[in-house]
Amino acid sequence: MLVWLVVGLLQAWNHYREKPPQAGPEKESRFVTLVDSQLVEDAGNDGDSFKIAYEGSEHVLRLYFVDCAEKRLYPLVKNRLKDQAAYFGGLSIPQTVNLGLEAKVFTEQLLHERRFTIQTRWERVFDSARSYALVFFDDGEELSEKLVRAGLCRIHTKGTWMPDGSREFDFEDHLRELEREAKAAHRGAWGRPRPVE
Repeated sequence: MLVWLVVGLLQAWNHYREKPPQAGPEKESRFVTLVDSQLVEDAGNDGDSFKIAYEGSEHVLRLYFVDCAEKRLYPLVKNRLKDQAAYFGGLSIPQTVNLGLEAKVFTEQLLHERRFTIQTRWERVFDSARSYALVFFDDGEELSEKLVRAGLCRIHTKGTWMPDGSREFDFEDHLRELEREAKAAHRGAWGRPRPVE
């Protein structure tokens, strides 16, 4: 009986003790910097989600903070497109899909033409193979800032504290200020004519 008690205590101790972090993408809690990664052409790429190649491996990344419109209409995204259209003040579904295509081109062009650095904690997006990430350019601006400034996305999805230690809500407030500027300048979605009802 004493032996079983000792074995049980050892198993409980092993389960609850502080364990060293395991190597590999799934177990990171701090940001990891990926330099010299490259965009991979993929049918799944869009304005806020894309495949990259880094050190011989491919990863699908999803931006923190922002959500670009869907780039095509199919049954699974119909309600999502309606929500996206409403966010932008009542765009039509075709206008919203066109906005998604524009965001895809915008993101791909930046990732092809500009140097960028990825910061990720390999945090998974729900049950998918995608990981959340931030993408910084040499001008210091992050990709979500550029998309918001261009009026090509909504501020909607998971946020994060930033690699420089600043708070999630401070960065989101900054994005909302950029969005107000984009609205005032009628950029992207904010400059589209609204359908007449």
